[in-house]
Amino acid sequence: MIKYTRYLGIISRIFMNVLLLFYVFLLPYLADFYLLDPQIPFQDFYFKYIGNRYYIFEIIIISLAIISILCITGRVGVSMIVTGLPVMLLTYASSIKFAARNELLHLDDLKLTEAAGMAVNFLDFRYSPARVKAIVTVAIFCICGIMADILYRKFALPVKANRKLSIQIPRVVRWVMSGICIIAMFVYSSVFMRSTENVMRMENGQLVNEGYDQFVLYNFFKNEKNIDITSDDIEKSYDFFLGKSKSVKFNLDSGKRPTVIVIMNESWWNLDNRIGENVIFSKDPMQPFHELSEICSSGYLSTNIYGGGTISSETEFLTGINTKYLLSDVGVYVETRSHKIPSIVDYFHALNYHTIAIHPYYGSFYSRDQIYAQMGFDKVIFEDGMDYTDIYTRYISDESLAHQIIKEYEEKESSEKGEFIFAVSIANHDRSLYYKYDVVEDYPYPIEVTVKSEALSEAERSDLVNTVNGIYLANKAFAQLTAYFEEKKEPVLIVMYGDHIPFFSGSVLNALGVEGNDYECQRRQYSVPVLMWSNFNDNKIEFTGENINYLPQMLLEYAGMPESDMTQILQCEKNCFKTDIRRFIEDSAGEQIKVYNNEQLEVVRHINVVGYDILFGDSFYREKLWLPYGAGE
Repeated sequence: MIKYTRYLGIISRIFMNVLLLFYVFLLPYLADFYLLDPQIPFQDFYFKYIGNRYYIFEIIIISLAIISILCITGRVGVSMIVTGLPVMLLTYASSIKFAARNELLHLDDLKLTEAAGMAVNFLDFRYSPARVKAIVTVAIFCICGIMADILYRKFALPVKANRKLSIQIPRVVRWVMSGICIIAMFVYSSVFMRSTENVMRMENGQLVNEGYDQFVLYNFFKNEKNIDITSDDIEKSYDFFLGKSKSVKFNLDSGKRPTVIVIMNESWWNLDNRIGENVIFSKDPMQPFHELSEICSSGYLSTNIYGGGTISSETEFLTGINTKYLLSDVGVYVETRSHKIPSIVDYFHALNYHTIAIHPYYGSFYSRDQIYAQMGFDKVIFEDGMDYTDIYTRYISDESLAHQIIKEYEEKESSEKGEFIFAVSIANHDRSLYYKYDVVEDYPYPIEVTVKSEALSEAERSDLVNTVNGIYLANKAFAQLTAYFEEKKEPVLIVMYGDHIPFFSGSVLNALGVEGNDYECQRRQYSVPVLMWSNFNDNKIEFTGENINYLPQMLLEYAGMPESDMTQILQCEKNCFKTDIRRFIEDSAGEQIKVYNNEQLEVVRHINVVGYDILFGDSFYREKLWLPYGAGE
């Protein structure tokens, strides 16, 4: 009997080892199979990516985690559950974020506590055969692991009967072995990630997309700081961009430098981007935009984000950083609130400007109270400091924001001192945010929206109507500003740009005719309108899809203001890439780039290095990045 028990014990141990082997080699693929929801069988998906280095990385990390847990518990089932459950929950969370933002979950996202409540609106399980297969497969593995533990304990020989074969490992040794595995995980993870370009990787001498929509575990732990950049790299990159002679532009008399007003408008998107007549408006919501386009510079910019992540587009304008080369907008958010980042605020301070930031919402949202203080704005106004607080359905309206801007202009400290006002609107934000006011029921919308498709839910129709009217009212608010400043003799420059497309579900995108991953649909989804008006420059420029982070260079050039190191760097970037966002790239002539040539590859490398230095470095170069040439001379 003991003999058969021994054989069964050996068989159960072999079963456990084989089970673990299959588990660690399948779990990363099952996670991405759930996330990507491919229309192919799992075995085809598996063999398609079997040699992928990122999956190998995830397999090693999971293996070390399982060994660590086994050392402590000695239970296969427990180790499978402790690793499998978090990975699948992470996959589920990533699928939610990707559906809303086209971006996977990152570790830094856990620091974004003020926006966590928004995720509740997307906590729904969307059935698909691929997702059910992934969940069921992981569950079966865990159940088999528990059964393997039971069988092993049942058929294991008693210690006395098998004294010669039994080896008892002291508990302290098992804990030490577990600790060694954990340390190995961190060391290996750091080495692997430092061997990988920031959000791009090398393949056959070219940079290609790293798969920000794949590799759940890898992307969760990836960090902007996990790249090797030396002081020599930083010096070479600045020399590359600043090798040309520095010019000084003072087209304006120092006493007549313009008031500069920049508005980043929430979810301001060009509704002319829709295709077809499935969605009809009783009045053209873009009509004020078209009228303004006749008298000022206009067009569209390209954004890196979809449906959310306003802080990304905000930081791109304020710092000049292209957030494409970062993993997530949250990485920007974390860094800008923790320490001072060189910004256009430094530029205006050097020219003796009074700087004001306005955001008619809570200062704690995205920690703007900390970020604006770090950047050095002289005055900051949040919703509790607003003098005008009319509500558009849920939040303070764009018209109220325009009135506040005018008030700040009228009350400026000195007519001899320039003024820079940077405002971030909130009116057209998704109504899921917590606010002290309830949603206004039966709001008198000026535009009726008719959707021929029956595929939209009532909630989707309501949000579409609210968004369309919000875009219309944003256009009108800008027209009010230009009408007011038209009468002023002092030079004034006003710019308004959108942060991202509103959070439109797939059904709404389909109704608007822009649902899809082809180049044309992506171009429409990731474009935002821009208007630039002044009362001193009659020339008009056309915006044709340039990056948002190029905008500060373009407006300062238009105003005839001094250049700086940063504006020269942005000009060099723009000369290589007119559009350089996560979804697509265009060269300076507007032609789509699918593979970088050597020259473009070199520019990308230097963009990465400079962006890293601005966010994390302490070089001499970054400290004077935004200082205007000739200021104070």
